[in-house]
Amino acid sequence: MTIPEKYPENIPWDLTSIDRTKQKSIQWMLSKSDIVYVFTRSRIDNNYVYIQKNDGIRKAYKEYEARFTYQRLFDEGYSLAAFS
Repeated sequence: MTIPEKYPENIPWDLTSIDRTKQKSIQWMLSKSDIVYVFTRSRIDNNYVYIQKNDGIRKAYKEYEARFTYQRLFDEGYSLAAFS
């Protein structure tokens, strides 16, 4: 029997205290040893988030998928950093 995954809440790009125009240029990094994932909100469509692993190709994901990916990585022990 599989346990359904809870919808991730309190994801960094959900924060409302940051001005929306500034938030578009913010990137969130999750890192663990030498592996780094960079999350960037799309400037064109808020329904998409770009994810890039290390120096790989930046790929667009639906916000829903990016949210679950972020939460899974965070739960695996990746540390968060934000930069603009």
